[in-house]
Amino acid sequence: MSDELKPFTCSYQFEGREIDFTCEARDWDEVSRRLRAIGTTAVVKGEQVSEVNAGLFGEALGRSLSAAHLLKSKYRRGK
Repeated sequence: MSDELKPFTCSYQFEGREIDFTCEARDWDEVSRRLRAIGTTAVVKGEQVSEVNAGLFGEALGRSLSAAHLLKSKYRRGK
């Protein structure tokens, strides 16, 4: 399996309308797994007011911050 994420166009029905969105995944099977995960674990974190493409540096920084937050949360629960 390739490690490269590719954009897949997905859609769903809401109040009689078809809504399209992009889901990044490695292949069709992963798209299906991601959509199932959205249906069972998704939460609303807030309204998105802007989107900035920060490139590879920004993506790496974002992943590092997410990992640090996760470790901090696990550390607190372990006390």
